[in-house]
Amino acid sequence: MTATGRWRAHLDGARRARGARGTDHALDAAEPPRLSEVDLAGLGVHPPLPAPAFERDADHRVEAAVGGDDPVVIVAGPRLGGATHALARAARLLLGDHRVVRPDPAALGGADPLGSPADPALVAALSGTGAGPEPGVVVWLDAVGPGLLAALRRARPPAGVRVLATVDAALLHPDVTPGEVDRDVTVVRLPDVLSADEAARATATGLSVAAGARLGDVLVDLDPHRALLLPGSTRRRSWRGEDHTAATARAAVLRAAVDWDRLGVPHALPTPLLARLALAYARDLARDDDPDSVPGVDDLGRAVEALVAERPRRGGTPALRRLRLAEGVHHAPARLLTAVADALGADGWVPPGRLGEVVGDLLDGPGVRARRRAVGVLALHRRFDDLAAVLLRPPPDRAAPASTTPGEHYRLGVAALQAGRAADARRWFGAVLDGTPDDGTERALRARTAFWLGIDRDAEPAARRRHLELVVRDGPPRDASDAGLLLAGLERDAGRFDAQRGCLRAAVAAARGAGDTGREAEATLDLAHLDRHSGRTAEARSGYDRVRGLVGDETPNGTVAVRALAELDAAEQAPADGPEPGGGATLVPDPVPEQRQGEPASDGRPVGR
Repeated sequence: MTATGRWRAHLDGARRARGARGTDHALDAAEPPRLSEVDLAGLGVHPPLPAPAFERDADHRVEAAVGGDDPVVIVAGPRLGGATHALARAARLLLGDHRVVRPDPAALGGADPLGSPADPALVAALSGTGAGPEPGVVVWLDAVGPGLLAALRRARPPAGVRVLATVDAALLHPDVTPGEVDRDVTVVRLPDVLSADEAARATATGLSVAAGARLGDVLVDLDPHRALLLPGSTRRRSWRGEDHTAATARAAVLRAAVDWDRLGVPHALPTPLLARLALAYARDLARDDDPDSVPGVDDLGRAVEALVAERPRRGGTPALRRLRLAEGVHHAPARLLTAVADALGADGWVPPGRLGEVVGDLLDGPGVRARRRAVGVLALHRRFDDLAAVLLRPPPDRAAPASTTPGEHYRLGVAALQAGRAADARRWFGAVLDGTPDDGTERALRARTAFWLGIDRDAEPAARRRHLELVVRDGPPRDASDAGLLLAGLERDAGRFDAQRGCLRAAVAAARGAGDTGREAEATLDLAHLDRHSGRTAEARSGYDRVRGLVGDETPNGTVAVRALAELDAAEQAPADGPEPGGGATLVPDPVPEQRQGEPASDGRPVGR
């Protein structure tokens, strides 16, 4: 049955048939149930449920929206953040006598979640131009994709019909779902985590909750799902008695499907593509374990079939579903697996480079720029910076994202630089400086960015000097010391030795402020060398003695200082031969700016240096 047929079956109240193998469609009675007859789990809330329930800060806003006049209500929040639970409670409380239809958003969205919904009948019903449900019916859409979200934001359903939907808050980003919300649509956004007041109310009901936790993390047992995605590297028997290679194949397939889902890639994911993509994940899984356990493409294809055919215990959701759509066969992971992957954070995985190559090839062309940008922004939101830097175009390209922040531009610049794309990195870093005021409010970010631009040896010396001066002025002491040394090198190459001396003094002062004796010794030694060759013997001696006092005579810098002092002693005993070095006037540019007082907001140390 096509997606269009499924939706029309809901509209007509007919019995739904069972589709092709691996795709389930409920065999409801002709008349849909009332909301009061559907429990929270039937509306998509993951068990177990809090008993008794505690009040959320946003409950009154959700209830006001559901009880209001707007026909479309969208509640947005992070996965496992309680959006479905809040909307379901309000709907059962206020619209309990309404009939409810529950089409599958994954099937209705098709294999192109960033485009229009796959079902024309749904689009017509939402726009009010096609046949819709009878008045008094609620259309329940849990976890909609970007394309369906875009249609809902402009929806005008028939009179008396309500549409209630939940969505991952990341999809509200303007570069993912552009356009304005219609006046008859209400969007309620939940916070990412529980507030202190919510945590206190939850604790009063017997839950052990701390402020800053996510509701789903507290209530839902995620360990079985983590075991699927993170098979133990030391266990030889893993999922239901299978060997380690089979567990690796299963985890690799699920990781590939989960990342495809998290990124909303607008393309079907059939078995051959899923298996080939999973191979890169399998190699990463085995990299630090047993290379001989890496499954082959055939093994991964069998893992796909096994996951699709498997029926979970206790009536749970299959880990991997196969959808037969008009665009072709598509595989979608269980929503809870995607939520678990988000919750893992730094304990999760980084998508392999192969994913970026595949997605980049699929979205390479002028007709798909907006979708490529949307996938790149979602990758950035998921902290997949390397993948985002591959997909996104830096300003001033017309395809560049319009609503990303300077902090995100910095992350993209670092990712591009580490990937060897220096030109892109310069443009991302330039966007940071262009998008932030030079008034101290973004001091740490600007200094980190300027440091990367200052060490770019392919840049013009004047531009490097300008950026390094910014670091000396605004950067943390350690970076300011490095910048002073680099500035001194630029002035030396230009023959401006007095300016070089000022830069070295700034480097010494910054290193002393950082408490870094090794760096202070290095800068002091350079300054002493300059004084010596400029005929400032007394200052040179003082500098060499300072180096010895900082790091001792046995260190490399200390040894150089001892030898330089011996050479000065020998020179004083010999008759002068020739003019003093360093004679002649030099052009002295503007002095190096003094460092601002106080510390920046963070230590500002560039990542990966």
